[in-house]
Amino acid sequence: MRAVVAPITLLLTLLFSITACAQDSGQFKAGQHYQVLPQAVPQRDDSKIEVTELFWYGCGHCYHFEPLLNNWKSEIPADVTLRKVPAIWQPVMEVHARMFYVADAMGVLDTMHAPIFNAIAQQRKMFAERDGRDWNPDNDAIAALFQKHGADGEKAVKLMNSFAINSKVKQGMASQRAYQLSGTPEVVVAGKYRISTSLPGLKGKSNGQELMLQVADYLIEKERAERG
Repeated sequence: MRAVVAPITLLLTLLFSITACAQDSGQFKAGQHYQVLPQAVPQRDDSKIEVTELFWYGCGHCYHFEPLLNNWKSEIPADVTLRKVPAIWQPVMEVHARMFYVADAMGVLDTMHAPIFNAIAQQRKMFAERDGRDWNPDNDAIAALFQKHGADGEKAVKLMNSFAINSKVKQGMASQRAYQLSGTPEVVVAGKYRISTSLPGLKGKSNGQELMLQVADYLIEKERAERG
């Protein structure tokens, strides 16, 4: 038995070494497929490897990325966690970000996330009314959407401009600055690495969004190895 096991063990060791060398050689490279942030952003839970998606409900690319991300999320290991941060760089985006944070605060984000996406992407409902350069929440539309999906619409509207949601919006905007957001969707791994289809190695690729998640997997392994 020992004479049989030894060659198998040797073969497995060799295969592991080849795999490790292939990974170390860098299938994905900094500056090409991901950006190393100049300063790491603290994670909420250092016991996990945090993957952050920066998105906008009004972004068609984000809408198409969502099912890919959901499939990816269903297979992530226990030491990885997914966090979502709504991006804000114009007033209407702030309204949508507030809807996200309200749903989260009410404990109905899992119920409301897809309906908000669908209403904006498919039905062109913006849930906001333009007032000059500003956009104000369309309270009736917001309440109706939450109510339609079994949540308290009146409570959702009351929370939109609450202190708690204002704080969440400020924190989210601070996060996107720290992550050096350049567009949506983008993914940040461990607060250290930003992945975007605007980077040279992913730009113009027909499977750019799938590659984003492959790069995320690569960086998760990299982070796991560095943590030992």
